[in-house]
Amino acid sequence: MKTQRKDNQKRRTVRYIVGGMAAVGMTALAFIALNIQQLISIWTVSNETQQLERRAAYAPDDVENPESLTEDFEEGLSTEFWDFTIINGAGQASNETAWHAVKMEIDYQLTLRHAQDPEFKTESAEWQEPASEQYNNVTLIGGSGFQPTASSDVVVEFKSRVDENFYGTAGVVLQPQGTLQADGRFAKPFDMFGLSVIGRESSFNGNNGAVCYLALNWAPAQVKAMNVDPELWPTYKIRLHRISRTQWLGSMSVDGSEVCRMTMPAFGPVEIQVWSDNYLVTTQPQRWWQIAPVLDLGFQNGGNKEFHLDDIRIFEEVK
Repeated sequence: MKTQRKDNQKRRTVRYIVGGMAAVGMTALAFIALNIQQLISIWTVSNETQQLERRAAYAPDDVENPESLTEDFEEGLSTEFWDFTIINGAGQASNETAWHAVKMEIDYQLTLRHAQDPEFKTESAEWQEPASEQYNNVTLIGGSGFQPTASSDVVVEFKSRVDENFYGTAGVVLQPQGTLQADGRFAKPFDMFGLSVIGRESSFNGNNGAVCYLALNWAPAQVKAMNVDPELWPTYKIRLHRISRTQWLGSMSVDGSEVCRMTMPAFGPVEIQVWSDNYLVTTQPQRWWQIAPVLDLGFQNGGNKEFHLDDIRIFEEVK
């Protein structure tokens, strides 16, 4: 009898343990399922940080930056400053100054202009190379080959503004040189740091307007709202400072006052991207079981809007 009671107790104990482990496992699976997008984003940022730092650790240390470059748009687009331009629309990429619902104009300043897309409702939002059919975007790539060193920073200074009808996103960022090809396709993961202006219909974790933005392989790593009116003509300054071979400090100032600073992995030689697009960015409210809000990306057909840029220069500044 005693032996039978002990066996029964052992079996009950085993069932409790197995049941408890199953409950823990189901809870873990449910947690993962409910936070899959956020967990992928966290993994993406962590993995890309490691990849960038690994490459930076073995990169040559004897860096010599190019001479400073300036674009004032007085005589069209400078071929010394800009490498190429791209306009996306209807799922195709063009290197002309106008395509589909977007065009760029140069008249002593650069204006990136969007118009109503008459085919928007019949176009596909599914992403395919080089872009979704509903994605209307204009991009300029230039100022290539700079990187901070042990004795100098890299600085990009410019003036920009948006009009009152602004929607989607636009901005000026620094990214690893060779990220984007002239055919509109990405040759490297999209890593970037700099200014992004987000339309009022969008909400990025409760923020829109002018933000200081760090993304690693497309995933947002750090975002900070700036107390700036993007409809004015503030002077922005993006600075990259070397902390070590593998780590940089990115900072931004507006009209001479620093508004943000972020540690970031070293990118190596960088290029400037200037763009304007029709992204609609929304953040779902964070629920109690979620580790972070869920970010959704769509497209807007918001009609006419403008992004203006003037007096942009990139240079090395000795510390």
